[in-house]
Amino acid sequence: MFRNVILFLLLSATIPILAQAPYTELNSPLQQYILRTETTNGRFSNSLHTGLRPYDRASAACWLAEADSLSPADTPVESFNRRQAFSGNIPWSGDTLYDSRKPLFRHFYRSRANLYQVHTPGFDLLLNPGIHLLVASDPVNNATYSINSRAVELSGSIGRKLGFYSFISENQIFAAAHELEYRRIWGSYPGAHLTKSFKEGGMDFFQARGYITFTPITGISMQFGQDRNFIGHGIRSLLLSDFATDYPFLKINTKVWKLHYMNLFARLTDRYGYVTGSGSTRPYPAKFLALHYLSLNLLPNLNAGLFESVTFHDNNGDGRGFDFSYLNPIIFYRSVEHQLGDPDKMMVGATLAWLPVKNFKLYGQFMLNEFRLNDLMAGNGHHGNKFGYQAGADYTQVFGLKQLDLKLEYNRVRPYAYTHYAVGSHDTYPANSYSHYNQPLAHPLGANFSELLIQLNAQPWPRVTASALLTYARYGADSTGSNWGGNIFLDYRHYERELGNTVGQGVATRLLMLQALVSVQVRYNFFVELDLRFRDLNSAIAQRNSQTSFIGASLRYNLNPRPWSF
Repeated sequence: MFRNVILFLLLSATIPILAQAPYTELNSPLQQYILRTETTNGRFSNSLHTGLRPYDRASAACWLAEADSLSPADTPVESFNRRQAFSGNIPWSGDTLYDSRKPLFRHFYRSRANLYQVHTPGFDLLLNPGIHLLVASDPVNNATYSINSRAVELSGSIGRKLGFYSFISENQIFAAAHELEYRRIWGSYPGAHLTKSFKEGGMDFFQARGYITFTPITGISMQFGQDRNFIGHGIRSLLLSDFATDYPFLKINTKVWKLHYMNLFARLTDRYGYVTGSGSTRPYPAKFLALHYLSLNLLPNLNAGLFESVTFHDNNGDGRGFDFSYLNPIIFYRSVEHQLGDPDKMMVGATLAWLPVKNFKLYGQFMLNEFRLNDLMAGNGHHGNKFGYQAGADYTQVFGLKQLDLKLEYNRVRPYAYTHYAVGSHDTYPANSYSHYNQPLAHPLGANFSELLIQLNAQPWPRVTASALLTYARYGADSTGSNWGGNIFLDYRHYERELGNTVGQGVATRLLMLQALVSVQVRYNFFVELDLRFRDLNSAIAQRNSQTSFIGASLRYNLNPRPWSF
């Protein structure tokens, strides 16, 4: 059903298509540069709403030109970063399509950012390889970890009317104990789909992402394919993050005036056999996501967003498929869900970002699954009050130091958020959780936690960067057979108590993580790195305690580091 809906929407878009471009990679250097210059300049752009990631490259080009006019580069580091940003967005930024001084064999690396590039009046093609090689030693556990990833990326546009993107990678990873434990429990590895065992203690997996983009009329663009998305201005997102692996979706972006309105319709996968212990059912059951997000620049330095989503199962294969009721791009999903008998998982939320002065941003999020005002006013800790919030601050050029940035972020989510009740007529089916492929679509810790993040970024020389991320979290875990509200895959109706619920209840757990990365950029997007990591988990159940500490070296070209903060 969902496939038919998508095909119908694609085939119905027969009116002329205007200029379109693919998107930046999530967490890419270009994305980080855009976020930083927004804070440094102290204003939001109507051409690019940065709370919706990734960014389409045409809008990124508009912001780069705008930022260049607002604050000309005044240091060697800033000049270098600006050249890197423009090079990374060729051919959509500027008129210089070939900016390399020494092409390889005349045809390769004619532009610094791309191995091979074709540009004609009606066609653009960019081809790039990717590689990530890491070797690390863990003296605490007497272990060795490694990453061996190879990739190919293809992107471009046809007639500047149709954009396309494709990415494939092959990966072999010898991961830390907590990563292997996640895979053992949930049958998946964060950011990946099916993984296979590789030699002794390793994982092997293949990744493929891709999409097409097009614009039926001015101000409305569409993206159809398989990838990830992120909503928010912070390190984490309580609404939609990029922690879970990619999924097929149709996204419709409407940009007018000071507004950016996004509709997202996605097909998700629920590997419930790992949750219920009922084994592996194939094909893996489907569930679906429909999502609205409205971003509005209230003032040049004030942005607000409204969010709503619904997740729903395929009714255990009874043919419901993607429910047409949720295709309405504007109506509130709660009213639709009531008409259907209240069967699905609803969530609403809001975002806020404020740039009070240059170099300083305050931001936050609020998410709500269920709200009981009388119980909240009574302060009785009713399990039905399921909400969370985020508060953060971004400070660039700390104390006047041009290339030193600091970010502080606090996240807190009450028990039983992001989960629902089991659907269907069989007890073997799981709760309708806000997840994909047994990976949370929002925060990696699920619910029932509080978390503090401190991030430092420095760039003392143009080609040398250093970053550090400290994560400290307290959360409540479950003992065997219990449900204290942290596990989003459990039915929230099977709660431990109706009243007296607090954040961190259950098995008290403390998690401390520290990551430090020193990078030297040899050529565009090719890094030689020193990688330091420390993770300490302390639980009230002593058998769960663990510690990982390693030092590693890596080579990374056109690929981003894999997530580790979970």
